[in-house]
Amino acid sequence: MAKKRKRKLRMDRLLIIFVAFVLVTVLIFTIIKQIFFPSVFYNYKLQPAHDLNHLPLHTYDFNKLSKDLYYHYDDNNYYSKFGIDVSSHQGKIDWQQVKDFGVDFAYLRLGYRGYTEGKIIKDSTFEENYKNAKKHGLEVGVYFFSQAINEKEAMDEAYFVLENILKKDIDLPIVYDLEHIDYDNGRITNLSKEEWTANAMAFLQKVEENGYDGMLYTNLYWANEYYNLAQVLHYPIWLAQYDGLPKFPYQFTIWQYSDSGTIPGIEEMVDLNIMWCPKES
Repeated sequence: MAKKRKRKLRMDRLLIIFVAFVLVTVLIFTIIKQIFFPSVFYNYKLQPAHDLNHLPLHTYDFNKLSKDLYYHYDDNNYYSKFGIDVSSHQGKIDWQQVKDFGVDFAYLRLGYRGYTEGKIIKDSTFEENYKNAKKHGLEVGVYFFSQAINEKEAMDEAYFVLENILKKDIDLPIVYDLEHIDYDNGRITNLSKEEWTANAMAFLQKVEENGYDGMLYTNLYWANEYYNLAQVLHYPIWLAQYDGLPKFPYQFTIWQYSDSGTIPGIEEMVDLNIMWCPKES
């Protein structure tokens, strides 16, 4: 009997050690997630509604969303278009296959600013992607990956975009895409919410002054932590969220619902989007 009790005590101790190991591992993993990947694992909570109650809420009924190969939407007020966004990361694209799959629109990265040295660089695939996407009848928009640290740099990025779309037929709003680099320190690491907001507004206003519509790309974390929503929501929003249905209560136009889609004609993974389009009354 004594041997059995000793054996049971050993088993109980092993169980306690195992449970403690699991709890410590979970705790360490949670801390690492919050420190290094806040935009993915942050428990999102937008600004209090009473601060933003003058801003329009979206009226989408997500019960009207359906999905086969990609999302569709239809109700009395809106219908949807299916789209992708691409850059040099996707390599050479067979746009005929993309069109045949059912893609309606494509956002092309026109350029980007380096997050360390700050140099503005044109995307090496932009011209070819623009030519072939238009050739195959897709609606085309452009976005710029910003790492601007002040309003002047943001306006320089807008000028760069405007210079490179001269004599081009751009169907969709020009998008400002400022992204926090979670895995490294970069030029914008210490920018304040006021600076994020001012830079976005400088870019979008410059685009608007030159006769184009502007749009802001963001996710819930950036919208809450880095933007003054009362200001930036004067522009259409392109929302990135990959976990479930959109949680953003305010008006948005495009939802990027996957960053790991597969499309015939594109060898690499690609972002997938649905765009809400108003029906004519």
